[in-house]
Amino acid sequence: MKKNDLGQFYTPQPIAKFMTEWVLKKNNNELLDPAVGLGIFVLEAKKIRPDIKVTAFEIDSETVNQLNKLCDFSIDLHKIDYLSYFSDRKYSAIICNPPYNKFQQIPNRDKYNKLFSDKYGIKLSGYSNLYVYFLIKSINELKEGGRCCYIIPYEFLNTGYGQIVKQYLLNQKIIKHIIKFDSNLKLFSDVITTSCILCLEKTENEYVDFINVDCIENLCFPFSDNLIKTLNINDIDAKKKWSNYFKDEQSDKYSNLVKFSSVAIAKRGIATGNNSFFTITQNKINKLNLSKDVCIPCIAKSSYIDRYILTDDYVQYLIGENKNMFIFDGTKANNHYDFDYIQYGENIGVNKSYLVAHRRPWFAIEKKQVAPILISVFNRERLKVVRNEANIKNLATFHGVYFINNVTDDFVTVFFCYLITPIAQKILNLNKREYGEGLNKFEPNDLNNAMVFDITKLSIDDKYKINKIYNLLKLDENKKYIDDLNKIFIKYILK
Repeated sequence: MKKNDLGQFYTPQPIAKFMTEWVLKKNNNELLDPAVGLGIFVLEAKKIRPDIKVTAFEIDSETVNQLNKLCDFSIDLHKIDYLSYFSDRKYSAIICNPPYNKFQQIPNRDKYNKLFSDKYGIKLSGYSNLYVYFLIKSINELKEGGRCCYIIPYEFLNTGYGQIVKQYLLNQKIIKHIIKFDSNLKLFSDVITTSCILCLEKTENEYVDFINVDCIENLCFPFSDNLIKTLNINDIDAKKKWSNYFKDEQSDKYSNLVKFSSVAIAKRGIATGNNSFFTITQNKINKLNLSKDVCIPCIAKSSYIDRYILTDDYVQYLIGENKNMFIFDGTKANNHYDFDYIQYGENIGVNKSYLVAHRRPWFAIEKKQVAPILISVFNRERLKVVRNEANIKNLATFHGVYFINNVTDDFVTVFFCYLITPIAQKILNLNKREYGEGLNKFEPNDLNNAMVFDITKLSIDDKYKINKIYNLLKLDENKKYIDDLNKIFIKYILK
């Protein structure tokens, strides 16, 4: 079995050394590693304290064989799943880089959820990543005064399922430090994720250090003051994105902001369940003699759009370039060629895939209204915001922005012009999710809960200027126009 199938990603040595030194700082003479892997933490622990007693768990037999070759000392090694083994034993030091399997890859998650609810009094979300179960179990196996150190994906600080975990950590008053690595640091070669280290101590902690680390060389105590933000535990809200606790620039330093959801609602695009079948090109339509009724114009990929404003002319250009600019809606089939394509889908098993199999009929497409503004799900340097003048539907590569009240085209234009400015993106990014290698992601509610400028605060003169710039932008997407827009909005926003 491949290590990625088990969610295994091995810890770099400098990080393992830092974590092990911290967890053994209190002269602990015993160590638990719930997912020992190739034993990087154990090897570091032996350097620090040669007489340490190690208990470890590892489910992968191939890894166990390699571990036995690497370690020339005795380990109390359990060759079973840590989550399936329960005892009353407590440990003074626990260290772990747990498996990172998503909820879809956890076959026994319903069993785990009930067990953890009964045993630990925590009702975990069904969306919880596997590492959450490891973390909660380890916390409950920690002795009073003991230390626990985990390196895990940073995403739980911002996700919905993470709220339950964060509240549990706050209730336990167990957090001492949360160390967040810069998203551009690639710590694990096989996975794109931003990581963080949780330093937990089973004492009544009143304060939590939120620490930014932008290079491995800075990973050492004491940390520089400019990297640390210390908060009273009573001032930390589990419902909020904890990413904001690491940042110096918060939305409360800006003025004239309102919640995104008070203006518009972001909703995910159409999810087909099988893009290779449902998205088609004009050439394929012609070749298969599909009717116009079943072929709905649609943006299938974010990469197709390299401009701010999507016009009919550009859509026709993309169609001419033979891009997948149509989505097949079998409910509108009206000739035998359409029905032949549906039959073809069944022959190759499209109707049996998870999402498709739950639709009735399977060849139907989600009913989504055309959104006047599109926002990309993933981004690196800039959040892609597109004015959808072509009135075309979009797949889940974009979120659609739908205004909650009847608004004029001018209002939509002004709001769009705000969203593409650097100041807008800076504020929106306070709510982003960070992955590795500088990759960022926005779920719909990340946008809905973000703050945006209150467009009603604009003067009539500035609205006129914005509309004028927008018309120039349609002719020439010059960065100068973005800078001009930014100057208008920034004078209202910066205090």
